[in-house]
Amino acid sequence: MKKKKLIEQKNQNEKKIIDLNNSLFQSTNGLFSGDVNSQNVIVEFFDYNCSYCKEVHKELKKILKKGDSKIIYKNFPILSERSVELAKISILVGKEDNLKFNKFHEFLLKNKNPSNKQIETFFLANDLNYNQIVEQIDGEYVTKNLEADIKLAQDLSLRGTPAFIINNEIHFGYFSMSEIESKLFNQQ
Repeated sequence: MKKKKLIEQKNQNEKKIIDLNNSLFQSTNGLFSGDVNSQNVIVEFFDYNCSYCKEVHKELKKILKKGDSKIIYKNFPILSERSVELAKISILVGKEDNLKFNKFHEFLLKNKNPSNKQIETFFLANDLNYNQIVEQIDGEYVTKNLEADIKLAQDLSLRGTPAFIINNEIHFGYFSMSEIESKLFNQQ
């Protein structure tokens, strides 16, 4: 009975993913890493204050180094108001420049609770205007992007971070590089 229920859930999830395909796999906002044209795509729902997200990021970087893969990032800031603030800032950095977004994403996932001063220092070192970003933090572009990511997570019934969409399947929690590779490259 339990196996039947799991198969049913898997089929429901796959249908949801197919229905949400255009929104899930959209990365025109600059929040992605890897080969923009790759067919091997991971969608990650994450929170910048999630310790498991920080750990799995190390594994995802190994996948990217191997080539022919792409990770699309979806903000799902559920842990704190600071998570929401960091998500908003990252959306604005992604809008400005994908390479700078990737550096900023890395910075946030390497540092535990970076202060505004540390972020400002990062911005100065990477030719980003901190004050200009802060002024836009509650603008329509940011609100629209963040709400879209959160709605996707809700539509998929995600309850926590990290969560991944790989080959029309939802996966929760920490994954090792080998587990990610087996899901990503060993398509059925």
